Amino acid sequence: MEINNKKVAFLIAIILISMLLVWFAVRSPDNDDDLKKETITLNNSNGEAIEVKVEIADEEDERTEGLMHRESLCEDCGMLFVYEESEHRSFWMKNTHIPLSIAFISENGTIMEIQQMEPETTESHVSEDPCRYALEVNQGFFQENHIKAGDTVSIPERFQDG
Repeated sequence: MEINNKKVAFLIAIILISMLLVWFAVRSPDNDDDLKKETITLNNSNGEAIEVKVEIADEEDERTEGLMHRESLCEDCGMLFVYEESEHRSFWMKNTHIPLSIAFISENGTIMEIQQMEPETTESHVSEDPCRYALEVNQGFFQENHIKAGDTVSIPERFQDG
């Protein structure tokens, strides 16, 4: 059986393209299997405890990516950004397709302020005060659950020490 060089090159190209397609499927932004997940509780001033399933972004690359490139976020889901120290924090919505609300949260878990963020914008959303955590959820979630500044968030213990 004789195989010519063109056929070999074609087969190698097909194999390489297939491998790339598999790699891109595995590395898809919608594949969040690598992110840490927790359930946190938000306590509003009405005495209600609202659970939120969050992905934890506690490493620089995770915080940089955030919720970019997502097409949706489940109703009671979000992303908790965890930092080593309290500082003024700045977020934007470039490459983020979902309208979000963000709560800036102090070291002790108190919500200091909530801002609304529109998708696909580069407007900076900066915390008025230094904060250690930020929580992004679907826009309107905080209002629907009567969550406002002064309410509290249960931060998982493993993220409380700097």
